[in-house]
Amino acid sequence: MKKEYYTIGVTGHRDLLPSQEEENLTIIKGHFLKLLREHKDKELLLLTPLADGADRVVTRAANEVGIAFDVILPMPKELYCQDFSQKSQKEFIHYLKLARNIETIPMYAGNTLELIAKHSTFRDFQYRQVGRTIVDRADEMIIMSDGIENDKMGGTSDIAKYAKIHGKILFEVKCDRLCA
Repeated sequence: MKKEYYTIGVTGHRDLLPSQEEENLTIIKGHFLKLLREHKDKELLLLTPLADGADRVVTRAANEVGIAFDVILPMPKELYCQDFSQKSQKEFIHYLKLARNIETIPMYAGNTLELIAKHSTFRDFQYRQVGRTIVDRADEMIIMSDGIENDKMGGTSDIAKYAKIHGKILFEVKCDRLCA
């Protein structure tokens, strides 16, 4: 018999305040424990692009309460890792080893590896696509945000808007940012 899953996606800021990490982790773990009680008939599964900040906090919380996670990458990991510090790359590799599955989304129409190699609109399209892919596959979205909306393609507010438009269940965690 095929397993039934209740899938949870994540989107959020990369530059969360480190001083709030444990508090945020506690909030997310509490939410996961609630979902485990509410969905006893299903397996919970987290979908994460595993970026810095929110993605890692939510992934860590899932791992600590025994929820499996799939990693959905916006581009090949060698290119994606360029966005991370050396310490962050080690953490990224650590979580990749714990993932149930790892998938890289296809290139957005017209994108090439050369076009997304540099930070540009082309790369932003890939981030938008990975966020939308996660929303489309999720039953619920965890959004870790300062609540400030901007027009950054593929950013937290862009993906949160997409989730709201598509009627996803939202669990929103208000978070302060380093650059705010």
